[in-house]
This record gives sequence, C-alpha cells and structure tokens, in this order.
Amino acid sequence: MNLSRLNTRQREAVLHGEGPLLILAGAGSGKTSTMAYRIAHLISVRKFPARAILGLSFTNKAAAELKERVTGLVTQTCGQDALKELTVSTFHSLCVKILRAYGHKLGFQNNFTIMDASDQRDVLKQVFKNVRIDDRKFDLDRILFQIGQAKGRFLGPAHAQDYFLGSGSQLPGDYGIAAATSYEHYQGQLKAQNAMDFDDLLFNAVTLLETFKDVREHYNQRFKYVLVDEYQDTNPAQFKLLRLLTEQQQNLCVVGDDDQSIYAWRGADPTHILEFAHQFKDARTITLDQNYRSTTTILDAANSVISNNKHRHPKKLWSERGEGEPIQEMVLADDREEARYVAEEIFRLAKEQKRRWSDFAVLYRSNTQSRVFEESLRLLRVPYKIVGGYSFLERKEVKNTLAYWRLASNPDDDASLRRVLNWPARGFGKTTLEALGNEAFSSGKSLYETLKRAGEVVPRAAGAAAQFVALVESARLELAALENNGGSGSEALVRWAQQWVEKFSIKKGIEEDCEEPAQVARKWENVEELLHALGQVRAKDVAIEETGAADFGAHLLREFLARMVLDAQDSEDREKDAEAERDQVTLLTLHGAKGLEYPVVFLVGAEDGLLPHQRTLDEKSDLGEERRLCYVGITRARDHLLLTRAKNRIRYGKPVPRYRSRFLAEIPESMILARDESGGVEPIFDKKARDDHEQKVKNYLAEIRARIGSKN
Repeated sequence: MNLSRLNTRQREAVLHGEGPLLILAGAGSGKTSTMAYRIAHLISVRKFPARAILGLSFTNKAAAELKERVTGLVTQTCGQDALKELTVSTFHSLCVKILRAYGHKLGFQNNFTIMDASDQRDVLKQVFKNVRIDDRKFDLDRILFQIGQAKGRFLGPAHAQDYFLGSGSQLPGDYGIAAATSYEHYQGQLKAQNAMDFDDLLFNAVTLLETFKDVREHYNQRFKYVLVDEYQDTNPAQFKLLRLLTEQQQNLCVVGDDDQSIYAWRGADPTHILEFAHQFKDARTITLDQNYRSTTTILDAANSVISNNKHRHPKKLWSERGEGEPIQEMVLADDREEARYVAEEIFRLAKEQKRRWSDFAVLYRSNTQSRVFEESLRLLRVPYKIVGGYSFLERKEVKNTLAYWRLASNPDDDASLRRVLNWPARGFGKTTLEALGNEAFSSGKSLYETLKRAGEVVPRAAGAAAQFVALVESARLELAALENNGGSGSEALVRWAQQWVEKFSIKKGIEEDCEEPAQVARKWENVEELLHALGQVRAKDVAIEETGAADFGAHLLREFLARMVLDAQDSEDREKDAEAERDQVTLLTLHGAKGLEYPVVFLVGAEDGLLPHQRTLDEKSDLGEERRLCYVGITRARDHLLLTRAKNRIRYGKPVPRYRSRFLAEIPESMILARDESGGVEPIFDKKARDDHEQKVKNYLAEIRARIGSKN
C-alpha cells in the first residue's frame, strides 16, 4: 500500500502494530485519512479479515465517510470482496446489533422496540400516574434527559439516587425526587413492553457484556482491532463498552483531541483521553500536529490561547502554508454596528476577492446572537443559512412570546391561541381542546370567543378558561392605556412587554420545555433578545397619528409584529433561493462549528460575558471548556480570521458596557491588526495596511448603499 501521501507521524500511526494507541489529532491534521489508511493497511497488507475490525464514530455521517475512504483504498489492491463484514458504525448502531443477537439473556426478545421521544413521554406519564405524581407539575423531557444522563454514567436505578438528589444532575429538589422515584418504574414499564430507549441501547449492551462472559469472549474473539473517532467525546458508558470489547487483545486505537473537548454538558468525560496512557497498559501516543487547513498566523493564535489550559496533552499545531494575513480585530460601538460591519465586510470581500458566499462563516457563542446578523445580511440581500440551530424567529420560545403579544393585539388569532393556551401547562387536555375547536367551528366564532363560554362546552375547563381570558383581557387593557411620553416611543411598550412576559409565565413555559437549567438560560436569552428587538421600533417610523394617542401602544406593537412576519417571509424566500444556489453564508454556534472549516471566519462577540459565557464567569467555573470553544472557533479559519466585538450592547434601550474577551488578550499583539469603527487602531500595528483596507472599504460603501437603495 502506498503511504507516500501521509506525513511521518501519520505513517507511524498507520503502521503501529499491537497494543493500545492514542492518536492525538490536532485540528485539521488529517485524522480521518489516518484512520482510513490504518484500517485499509490492516486489511490489505497485514491480511486481517475485515470482519475482525471495528470502527466506531459518533455520527452516521462520520461513519459513512470513514467507510467510503476505506473502501476506496482497499478495492484498489484487494477488490470489493475484501471488505465483507467490515463494521464501521456509531456506538448505538453497534449496540443494537449486539442486543438483537444476545438481548434474550437480559430478558428482551430480539424484536424489541426502540422508543422515540414521544413514546418515552407517554411511558413516563403513565409511570407518574401509577406512583401518584402530578405530571402537570413537571417537564417530562427534563426528567427523561437526566435519566438518560444517569444511563450515560452507567448508573442504574439502584445507584442513581445520589446523582438525582445531589448536584450532579443540577435538578431542583422536587425534580430530583420525581426522577429518583420514577426511574425504576420507568425501566420496568419499558421491560414489560419489550422496549428500550436510546440510552438503554448503550446501557444494556454494556450490562450484557459485563454480565455474560461468553458474550464478551465472542466479541473479543471477533474484533481483533477496534478504532474509535472523537474519543474526547466519550461518556463513561462508552468507555466501559470499549474496555469490555478489548479485554483480551487490547488493540484499541483511539483518535481525538482533548483541546476540542466541548461537550461536557452532554456527558462527555475528557479524562478518558487525558488519562488514556494510565488506563491502558503499554499505550503508545502519536501526536498529529501538522495542520493542513490554516495559515501559520491563525495556528499561532490558536496555540497561544489553548496553551493557557492547564490539563491537556502538550501539542503545538504548525503548517507549511505560510504566515498568511494578520488576524483582524474590529471594535464596534454596539451589537447592531457589529452586525452591520460583518455584513458589509462579507459583501466587500466577496466582490473584491471574487469569493462565493459559502466561503464565509459567522461563529457565535450563543444562538441569541444570530438575529442582528440575519437582519444585516438580509438588508444587503446576502444569502445565508443557520446551522446547528433555528433561525431566531423559528425558535419555540420566540414564536410563543410573539403569539402572546399577538393575542394582546388581536385575541381572535386562533393560531396564536392554540400555540400558547397550554404553554405553560394550564390543564387543557387534548379532548378539551378538540371540543372547544369543534364548537368554534360549528358556531362560526373564534376560538377565543368560544373560550369565554367554555363552561357551556366543557364544564370542567370553565375555571382554567376564565383565568386565561382574564389574563389576555388585562394585557389588552394595559396595552391600550399606553401613552407616548416622548423619546423613541418604544420605552413604554418594552416596559409593558417585560411585565407581561412575567405575567404570561413565559419562563415557566421554557422550564417545562428544557432538560437542564443551562438550556433554560439559553432560551431565556432569546426572549430577552426579542425584548431588545421590540425596543428598536421607533414611533417616528410608523403612522401613529392615524390612530390617535390613545391607541399608541397597540399600534406600535402591531407595527413590530408586522415587521416580524415580513422578516420571516423574506427569510423563507431568501432561504429557498439560496438553497437552490447552494451558495450561502453560514451562521452557526461554536459548538456547531466543530469539524467544519471555511476560508473566511468571523468570530463575533469576542467579549467577556459572551466568550467566555457569563454563566461560567458568574459561577466562577473552570474556563477550560470556554477556552476550548474559542480554540475551536479560531481553527475553523483557513485563510482569514476576523474577530469582532462591541463596546456596548443595548439592553432594554440602555447601553451596557462590554469588555474585550480575556481570550483575545492571550494572543500576541503582533498577530492582530485591531481597529475601531472610527478608523482608530487599538493598538497600531501596520498603518499602511490599515489605510489601504479603509480605502477599499470606502470604495465599496457606495456600491452597498446603491444595492440597498435598489431594494427600496
């Protein structure tokens, strides 16, 4: 087999013989190629049968890519037949195969059902009924998530009490008690139905291998070599599975990067990759540190940042691509100016350098940051797509908050009423909603009008219906009473909205939807961002005088809601066109960016409070994972990296000062060309380069303005 395309370290990894091997694969170092060549070498050169090799990954896409590369390498020399019975799959797919074959030893038939999320909720709801827990008081998905986390830690019902009731699960007391009480009964219900949920697949496969020596020996004898991708993302149950599968041969090859371990919140344990040499006797470590993606400047910046993490394998990425362009840091007045700058810079670079829109990515720490960038890109008609999250207006908590505001503006909006009548839960069951809907249809009245006389239709719902109607009517009266006391005109409306976000119990609705407190915080940030957007509406932009001062608040709210609808429609049309072209700017979170790369990357919101996140700072938590997120963001860039931040972020109409991310301070100043919106430099590194850049910007501003003008 020709290994000339590989570098020295990659060849060492491919040619490694017996025993455990850790391949520390830095960002962009060719880890997939190395894994593919190693598997192909085992089959083509060392003549191991394909059925003796097991390749594991975390996603079907990654597994398919690895298998495709192996197929291309092996068929060149040995033909397609040499790949018969090669197993390259996800952890969970492997576990299904094991359980189909031997699950009867645990009391399952081989036709067991794998429950989806809806099935799980139904089972847990029945369990709550059986143990006399009121399911209306709990978010079932939140409890199911923590039961899944317990299984990922290989904690069965008998050993999970401390986890649920302690700080590990981060569940409040009543949720912890409910989870601890229901876990055993939930598992009993699944067993009785010959069913498993997603997390059971791993848990039960490990239990099977651990309990039955004959099964364990069977798989040890079959799989002589086991290879694992993204090892830094394994949880305790996956680690246990690997130990059991390699008990005899110890031919375990794991590939990963501790510097890209960013999923601790999902149960991943980075100590697995950090302590591999201690956990597997005579383990060898090979570091792939040659990067084939980025310029030297970008890599030096990434190395400088990540070197500040204490617990890591030492490695320093390098490249033969050359120094490249300096990293740019742009300091803007506020978040809207930041978004405007990014959109205009993307537009300019696309024209000047003849780049495709798909060459650009905008990376942010939190989904809530995307809205202003979407608006600015839409203004310039730049096609974009949201990856790893929903468009801002498509997020449930945003849609539902808008639905409440629409009801205050127009209570006969049936779609909005259906969306929020039972969010948060108010006891309106499916049967009740169907009865009310049928009556509304037959009487020709709106659902809201029917709700007012719910006692005639569904007597048991009379109390809950009356409370909801009173809530909406109160919101409408207060909205109608708003007056314009000068200023932008939106301050009074924002105050009204803030009060009614609380009175409508929107945060409770979010809590019912979430699996963990961190998710609640992220979704609540989106509601706050929506309030911020409401504060951007100006009385001078709408024809208030046509309705009179008494209707000021309602009119301003209707204007805002109309803009939201139009924005959403524009977004849908834009996405259809862009999808057809398949040439779009990518907007995504740092978590979603892992494994991807782009010629030009904008890492936005480079401020303390965003990166690192405010929760980490407030809780005085270890900054290690936040720093790894920053490292992931930096190493997504091939050619150009642009860092942006705001001096202030407007919240509820008031500027809140922001400060440069401490991670940027870890990058040597000589690598960064820093500027602010006035053209000032912070500090001055290269005046000529800066002046040239500013002149190019001015040259394109006229074209940009003309483009905007053509839209109007």
